[in-house]
Amino acid sequence: MPYVDAPNTKIEIGDMNPRILIVAANLEDEIIKTLTDGAVDGMTSAGVLKENIVIHNINNPIEIPKKTKELIIATRKEALICIGIFIDGEMEDFDSKSMESYNEVLDIIVETNVPCIMGILTCNDYEQGLERAGIGRKVKGANHGYFWATAALSEIKVRSNYCKGISDTSIFDGFSVPSNVKVEGGRNNKNVAILCAQWNMEINSEIVLETVRTLVKNGYDFNNIAVYSASGSFELPGLAKYVIDVSRLEGVNENNRPIDSVVCIGSLIKGGTKHFKFIGDAVEISLEKITSITKIQCVSGVLCCKSSDEAKLYAGIDVGETKGVNIGSKLGNMVG
Repeated sequence: MPYVDAPNTKIEIGDMNPRILIVAANLEDEIIKTLTDGAVDGMTSAGVLKENIVIHNINNPIEIPKKTKELIIATRKEALICIGIFIDGEMEDFDSKSMESYNEVLDIIVETNVPCIMGILTCNDYEQGLERAGIGRKVKGANHGYFWATAALSEIKVRSNYCKGISDTSIFDGFSVPSNVKVEGGRNNKNVAILCAQWNMEINSEIVLETVRTLVKNGYDFNNIAVYSASGSFELPGLAKYVIDVSRLEGVNENNRPIDSVVCIGSLIKGGTKHFKFIGDAVEISLEKITSITKIQCVSGVLCCKSSDEAKLYAGIDVGETKGVNIGSKLGNMVG
């Protein structure tokens, strides 16, 4: 299957020298072994020292969240990748157990502020798992381990950049900054962080820009709006919690002032499994929890669509004779 909307699978780590933990369920399984090897190869190709990658093997993928939490506390790694597979028809309560695992991993990320990449496949059959490991018998596919390696390193890098006061300004290339509008209530002094998932950027970038236009129209200072890139939609809640927490710390970076609102933007498009729905539901639940915990508004702009054409319409991109309506204006109006 094509991955034309996947983020760049190459990332340079510079002098970060991160330590990564992989929790894999049953390395004797062909799929898990191939995915894990792909993740390790992806990280070492980017410059991660092999001795800084620790692999912990467990028997049952259901145990991944529990073991992940134990190891995060014990090992103090910069990021973690969870690798396993759930197969519908081979396990009871497939949907509920899959959803539970997604929620539990996100809870761990929010609690610890350590990025955990969700590499638990939720497949209809074993052949789908082979395809996602890049060894399919019918369709070869692409090894998702490389995507997860990139995601882990991207999450480490965006956190490092945030602490240095570096945001993603490339999304504003060619963007015409609207004139600021002064309004009552001091909105022009409030800081807004927009977090944008890197999958499906044709869609996400349009929504981000419309959100910014609306915020400025509503009186927010463009200079107080910053965009940060999450590797995917699943990683948005963890990054939201991180930037909120770090923005409140003194002495991290004088350019980072306490964040008043966060807008999370991403697009999940239905593939051959229920993966997109599990992520979408888990992200919504997690963002609500973060809002409750931090008392900082987290606006969700994560689309969950049946097709790329449907997602394009929500980004204001016309499809055939159907006019698109960009939800960015709605998201911008929700910030307050």
